[in-house]
Amino acid sequence: MSHTYRLNETTVKDKDGIVYTFYGIDAVNEKGKIVKSFTKIFYERSRAQDLVTLCNECELSIIHLANVVDDALYEQSIAY
Repeated sequence: MSHTYRLNETTVKDKDGIVYTFYGIDAVNEKGKIVKSFTKIFYERSRAQDLVTLCNECELSIIHLANVVDDALYEQSIAY
């Protein structure tokens, strides 16, 4: 089964009314159904889009997606 990846966006409002936007990645099957989703990975849209592009260009198998997301979270934690 073939999968492609796309960006997802989540908006959250905190108790003070401040709105935050987070970005993640969806794995989508050939029928367009989301089969795996990771939300709230990145604060920056461009970083999420870079991950989506990389996964699509490398034709990443969905079985490796969780590891790739873990690596991205780790890289983000040491970057800040």
